[in-house]
Amino acid sequence: MPSCPETRSRIDANGGLRTHDFAPNPHVPCTGEQREWFSPMMQENAAGFEPELEQACCPMCESAKSEPTPYGKAPFALRRCSDCRLWFLSPRLPEPEMMRYYAGQGYFQSEGQGIGYSGYEEQADALRQTFALLMRTLDRAGAARGDLLEVGAGLGYLLSEAGDYFDTVSGVEMSAGARAKAAQVSGATLYESLDDLDPSQTFDCIVATHVIEHVYDPVGFATRLKQHLAPGGVLVLAAPHMGSVFRKAMGNRWPSFKYPEHVAFYDEDTLRSLFERAGFGQVTRLPYPHAFPLSLILNKLGLPAPRWTARFNLKLPATTVCYMGRRGVS
Repeated sequence: MPSCPETRSRIDANGGLRTHDFAPNPHVPCTGEQREWFSPMMQENAAGFEPELEQACCPMCESAKSEPTPYGKAPFALRRCSDCRLWFLSPRLPEPEMMRYYAGQGYFQSEGQGIGYSGYEEQADALRQTFALLMRTLDRAGAARGDLLEVGAGLGYLLSEAGDYFDTVSGVEMSAGARAKAAQVSGATLYESLDDLDPSQTFDCIVATHVIEHVYDPVGFATRLKQHLAPGGVLVLAAPHMGSVFRKAMGNRWPSFKYPEHVAFYDEDTLRSLFERAGFGQVTRLPYPHAFPLSLILNKLGLPAPRWTARFNLKLPATTVCYMGRRGVS
């Protein structure tokens, strides 16, 4: 695995610091057969898209030492850091290619080909239930107060549920189409990037659910968000739980093995470590039951899903790992 450069200077279009430069990394062109793996939708949303992969070191600790794992789908493979034990994608798409895709119109309108979100709007009721539960959890923790910023706002379902708990709600969302829908659904103030915020603007609570697994420089991302927290404010990160019984039971069929957009995979230890590396105190785990349409669960298990199953949602308790860290008051 290549050595990591020392600098982290680029700014991620979704609001966080971009990953290491990776200029020295060898790039691996895809074969014609592998190129066909990318959905036509992805090529449509990234004009001139030519998949060229890069080898990666650990996104969290920058170690060049890693081990192969049995997970992946050609041309992508999962490795595990020998030092901090984070699971990460290597080879992977260079970050600028992924950023171009996220900014397109199709990420929340996937046709179920493995990239993007299939039927995202059809999951609106289940997502609202999930975010309502999260709001109650934050309220019990004394964190649902003041001003909220959500990074990766999607179609605005969390912001909509948060309106009854916070004085103001704002969001960051790269996709122009999703951003417009989020503003309409929630009435929140939406930004394209953290760069659009005033550098001195702060919030009492910043939430990023199912975002950190997309981030190429997670420590830089969390550190950047901490700069926008008021003293004593909290950051909440939630990600697919790599240590869950569902991943262990489903193996390569685990739905959160979403290639190429998921580039890092967290369990309890690595997500807590991320907060600590970014300088947060009082890091605590939060419950995060996630509701899913019954039809989606059956589809992911390869079972028949009659149309009526779409009307029912099931809350699964251990699909997502969630932690909260607090910025110091000084």
